[in-house]
Amino acid sequence: MSRLPRAAALHVGEFAVGVVVAYAAVGGAFALTQSLWPVLAVAAVLITAAVAVELHWGPQTTGLVAGVVATSLVASALFAVFSLLLYRLD
Repeated sequence: MSRLPRAAALHVGEFAVGVVVAYAAVGGAFALTQSLWPVLAVAAVLITAAVAVELHWGPQTTGLVAGVVATSLVASALFAVFSLLLYRLD
């Protein structure tokens, strides 16, 4: 059985941190506003910041950037659909 290389373990940890940060930010925006546009704005800001981090620090932050981008896109889409569903049910 092979051991996970240290660099790969670091990327996995960064990915987990990115997921927690993105979900907390997007979920917090939804919890505070219960509206569609602030959720999308927070997701856009997170993606912009993640791209800037990747461009500045390069491959050392790939795990963090992947976690932030993927989670912010998925979470914002889920909260947007949930918000629109609630709007249609009213």
